Formats: sequence, structure tokens, C-alpha cells
Amino acid sequence: MAIVIELLGGECTGKSALATALHSALGARVVPEHLRAFVDQRGRTPQSNEQASIFQAQLDALDREVAASNAVDLVVGDPAALMTAVYSIQYFDDDTLLTRALEASSRADLLVWCQPDFPWSADGLHHDGPDARELTHRIIEHRIAPALPAGLLVVASGTVEERLDKLRTVLDQ
Repeated sequence: MAIVIELLGGECTGKSALATALHSALGARVVPEHLRAFVDQRGRTPQSNEQASIFQAQLDALDREVAASNAVDLVVGDPAALMTAVYSIQYFDDDTLLTRALEASSRADLLVWCQPDFPWSADGLHHDGPDARELTHRIIEHRIAPALPAGLLVVASGTVEERLDKLRTVLDQ
């Protein structure tokens, strides 16, 4: 089986930049964000009743990439399907995806929590603002991180290169 890394964090926390760096530096296979594609295709953010299908589509895409990989491949979920559960809590006060999302994330080798130390930038319908990023961070801090198995979560901060160096060290252990 491939080594699976899934990325957590709010908007503008460097998840995609880190995924790109992992691809460039380590040849990682990156599974892109289904939510972004959803918003681009429909020209709107999802409604509450669409969250479960977005979660499942992200999870299915990761599973397909892992199935197509071999033991030396690194597969990166940008982001973890778990982020859909976080957004359901944040935007709809709905935690019905949380148990499934935590169970699915426990199959990863690492969950990398990207910290909000990158400058926030506007991106149309994809970014709601620094306050939304901070709320996402708090949900991960208080609801997600404490529920994860010990050793699964790696906190990533600093520049993309610093985050990449930290992951190289963790992966070499």
C-alpha cells in the first residue's frame, strides 16, 4: 500500500502549496479537492444536503489513487475528506459526517494540520475570509485533533520549505 498523507486546515493555510511541494520534491501523487471542483462547476458553495456526497467523492478519489499506487508511492489528499465534515460543522452546525470522517482519516499514515500562518488571500467563492479560516482552525483544534489517534497528527507551520522539511523528517522515521 502507498503511504497516505491527508492535509487539514482552513482556507489559505498552505495545504495546496504543501501538496505541490510534496509532488515536486518527493513525487507524491496528489488527490485534488472535490469541493473546489464542485464550486467551480456550479458557481456556488454547497448546501447542507450536498455535503455527504462531496465527502464521499473526496474519499473515493483518494481510495482510487491509493489503489492505483504501489508501496513506495506517496499519496496526498489535498485536503482530507475530513475537511468536509469540518465545513459541515462550521457552516451548517451539522456534525453527522464527523464519525465517518474520523474513521476514514484513521486509515491515513499521517494527517498534516496546516497552521494559519500564511497570509490570507481572496479567491472568489473559494475563500470566505480570515474569520472563517480562524473558525475552521478552532473546530480542528477543539473537535478534530483531540479525537484523532496518537501519532497520526503532525502540525505543520512556517514556510512551505519548513513544512516539507518537517514531513521529510517524519517520513524518514
